[in-house]
Amino acid sequence: MSENIPNLSPTSKVSPIWIVPLLALVIAGWLALKAWQDKGPEVQIVFDDAAGITVGKTHVKFRDVVVGKVTNIKLSNDFQKVTTLVELDPQVKSLVSEFTRFWVVSPRISLGRVSGLDTLLSGVYIEMDPGKRGEFRSQFEGLTEPPSVRSYQEGTQYILLSEELGSLDIGSPVYHRQIPVGEVTRYRLLPKKGKVEIRIFINAPHNELIRTSTKFWNVSGIGVEIGANGVVAKMETLSSLVSGGLAFNTPSFMSNKAGLASSGSQFYLFNDQKAVAEGALTISFPYILRFDSSVRGLVKDAPVEFRGIQVGKVEHVGLNYGIGADKFVNVVISIQPERVNPNNTPTLNELNKLMENLVSAGMRAQLKPRNILTGSLYVDLIPNHIQPVKDTPALLKRFNDYWVLPSSQNEELQIFKRVSDIAQRIEQLPFDAIANNLNNSLSSTAQIVEDINKKKIISDINSLLTNLNGSSDSLTDTITTMQSTLTTIDQAIAPDSAVHYQLLEMLKDVSAASISMKAFSDQLSRNPSTLIMGRDEAK
Repeated sequence: MSENIPNLSPTSKVSPIWIVPLLALVIAGWLALKAWQDKGPEVQIVFDDAAGITVGKTHVKFRDVVVGKVTNIKLSNDFQKVTTLVELDPQVKSLVSEFTRFWVVSPRISLGRVSGLDTLLSGVYIEMDPGKRGEFRSQFEGLTEPPSVRSYQEGTQYILLSEELGSLDIGSPVYHRQIPVGEVTRYRLLPKKGKVEIRIFINAPHNELIRTSTKFWNVSGIGVEIGANGVVAKMETLSSLVSGGLAFNTPSFMSNKAGLASSGSQFYLFNDQKAVAEGALTISFPYILRFDSSVRGLVKDAPVEFRGIQVGKVEHVGLNYGIGADKFVNVVISIQPERVNPNNTPTLNELNKLMENLVSAGMRAQLKPRNILTGSLYVDLIPNHIQPVKDTPALLKRFNDYWVLPSSQNEELQIFKRVSDIAQRIEQLPFDAIANNLNNSLSSTAQIVEDINKKKIISDINSLLTNLNGSSDSLTDTITTMQSTLTTIDQAIAPDSAVHYQLLEMLKDVSAASISMKAFSDQLSRNPSTLIMGRDEAK
């Protein structure tokens, strides 16, 4: 009998119990992969300090949308900086590049603006500006000051060169026709050039107003000018008074010829709008004036006028003292023909010929008061000026490499002498005689009234009226009283009486005063300048 032995073979089946942990492992791996894929980039931002920054609470914003948060803060290896670890959202990963900028937004109050007030309640946050596209970068140096212009703002940046910064600051507005169209974004000193570089940003579409011939000037503060129209104060806007500001314009006769200025174009910043007009003049021809009397009040840049229009300015005022010198005061002026017609300016030879014709026709240079308060002077080129016989031969001649324009006497040009002359003319008027005549007339009138009172004429008349109001029985007495009153009046004004004589004298005095006043009035009517210049005794 044979024994049946079972044939046992090893099994390779996996126990079902392992299915659950394997499935959990797969799910965990998938979740980890999903979390890794959904996780945004981590960047390190280095700041000077971590004032107001809190781990897990301080957010990163772009266009006021939260795009990340701070996950860690630590000191740098040299303990001079603070490194913040920031986790950004995956959707902004493509925006992070080497051109991205980060800065801390906190409350800031300056003369020009107030910003970051919302952080007083929500706390500070880090703002992100992507900049232009570039290669990804994970380490950044945080800005100490927020930029005035974001990379997504449309517009153009330009560079201004100035002698000094003045009251300008970052954020100072740029105006065109008193409308803000941009702002100052940055400034720095250029020691080698001796200039200040000011960067401005003009918002679109106003950047199309900037041409290659555009002029910029400073409008900070208040400009005060004392002239013929009195005291004139000029101010662009109230904000420019507080925070400073700039303005620009393109000359109308050049706007069509000049093209659009490209980004980064350089312009010169003038001190004011008047300096713009001076700087636009590129042609000037020098001449010299020679005076043998005082030129007190004449300074550099004083205007040179012809028929009331400025055609140049004073360049230099100096003496000519030395061995063999003629003791004249030399005044160098520049004639700027562009002030009259910028589209048709003469050459130096053409201008010399014109000056020679004007001088031969009698043109002379004369100093005149420019401002009655300050006593400043200006040069007036007077055509057809009447000269004494000794000054008749006046043609163009050379002196120290300059053409000399002849000048006239300026002895009565100083304002103090003119005021003195006016006072002397007023003193020459017959005020004493007029006052004496009026006084005599008033005295005569008073004497007449006194005599009438002495004669009791008024009381007699009053008695007469009282009697007339009485009864009819007193009519005879009334008539008698009236006859007596008339007799008294007749005696008071008789030809040989004192009252009659005094009345005639008063009428004579009044007549003499009237004749004097009529002559004085007729003189002023024929020649109104008599009050200032005096009467010409030769006439």
